[in-house]
Amino acid sequence: MVHAIDEIVAQPGEGKALLDDYLAHYALGARARGMKLEQILVSPPMWLDDQSNTLTFRWSLAGAGAWWQMRFVGGNDPDVAAWWAEVDVRAVSRRRFFASEPADIEGLCDV
Repeated sequence: MVHAIDEIVAQPGEGKALLDDYLAHYALGARARGMKLEQILVSPPMWLDDQSNTLTFRWSLAGAGAWWQMRFVGGNDPDVAAWWAEVDVRAVSRRRFFASEPADIEGLCDV
């Protein structure tokens, strides 16, 4: 199992709207690319008008093959690039990183 974690620090007052847009637009395509949304976290746990909320989305992918497929399809989809360009305007920062359970690493490296 590979986890893709998106962390988006929204512009002040944009947290709830950005979460709604992520779920309505980005998440649909991500699911079609084989990603399963496992968890959403909002920090701090209240919607802020004058400060930033941090939105964290944890996705799972069924191994290295699914990860490569997701990267290939998403990397060649202009809608995905357009979505992230829109997020960049509405966010203070964003990052995506990938992780796995320690027990899964050996199998993920055997491709």
